[in-house]
Amino acid sequence: MRFLHTGDWHIGKGLHGRSRLDEQEKVVREVLDIAGRERIDCLLFAGDLYDSLAPPPDAERLVYHFLGELAGRRIPAVFIGGNHDHPQRLAAVRPVLDQLRITVRPQVLKPEKGGVVEMEAAGHRARIALLPWVWAAKLTPAEDALGPQDKLAEHYLTRVTGMIEQLTAGFTPDAVNILLGHLYVAQAELSPGAERAVCTTHGYAIPAQAFPGSASYVALGHLHRPQEIAAPGPLFYCGSPLQLDFGEQGQSKRVVIIDALPGVKAKTESIPITCGRVLSDVSGTLAELEKRADELRGELLRVTVKLPKPQLGVADKVREFLPDAVRVTVELPQAGTAQTETDVREQLNPRALFARYYHDANNGEAPEPLLNAFDELYEEATRASR
Repeated sequence: MRFLHTGDWHIGKGLHGRSRLDEQEKVVREVLDIAGRERIDCLLFAGDLYDSLAPPPDAERLVYHFLGELAGRRIPAVFIGGNHDHPQRLAAVRPVLDQLRITVRPQVLKPEKGGVVEMEAAGHRARIALLPWVWAAKLTPAEDALGPQDKLAEHYLTRVTGMIEQLTAGFTPDAVNILLGHLYVAQAELSPGAERAVCTTHGYAIPAQAFPGSASYVALGHLHRPQEIAAPGPLFYCGSPLQLDFGEQGQSKRVVIIDALPGVKAKTESIPITCGRVLSDVSGTLAELEKRADELRGELLRVTVKLPKPQLGVADKVREFLPDAVRVTVELPQAGTAQTETDVREQLNPRALFARYYHDANNGEAPEPLLNAFDELYEEATRASR
């Protein structure tokens, strides 16, 4: 049997105020093309379909178009909820998707109530155990909520490992056994700033040894770095399909193709996702950065400009030759630290701030008489407020 493992799409997520829906649409198309080319029997989606509990309409349009394409190509799929997904929003469309052979499980269910689904393909049977994201607060008794953190972490670990045991208890050698989950494995490597810190703390950590050796494959979502974790059976994070935050710089994105037979560990192949844009941190003087403009074209950039002293309009100047700079900071020798444009504004006196506003609004320098008039009005206003 042949599966495609993906997840952590975060449809609707932008980057410092810039929409990336066009990139996300290309990712969806690339995944569909891979699914068709690789002749998969089922798509496994490991959670975080959306970035927000209330995704914008354009994000939902993209997702529903993708689901419609899956159904049109007669590719079954199994989706679980992640910590960014709204369980009730996913549950609302479940009756419709069931008719399209697209299984959705927003929350944990007992095996006999839908927590384990079965399918047949290529003459074999697969048993897929489903473990969506579980919030610690939903597992913590009210009387223990204010107790020691170690006790809360122990309680979460006990409950979630119990769920894993219950969901996988029916794994047998005559079937392909897969656990599809959205959770944090303690031994996994994080992407700084990419995942919600509160959801990757000690309190949510599950050891790799908690997953059974009877699993043909463990398909995980939640962490954005593609990686395999040493465990009793094959345990993989597919990772996000494009670099979502600057903490993911340098990561090669992918989907995982799984070839599995009953009674043996699955074989895997990583298929690169190539349509996402590269995220990069760059720094230098204005002249140095301008010289690198051709080299950096097409990348989304976080730029640090090295200046000898505060200077107005630095971000605008940078974006003249680096239009894909999503964030511009300034590094001053005397400060020794990077400063945002807001930091620079806070160092300017009221006259300089007004001069900057006039320049931005009128694309020219403020006349001296106007600046003098501003000084007089500002002095009157401050004197009246004393």
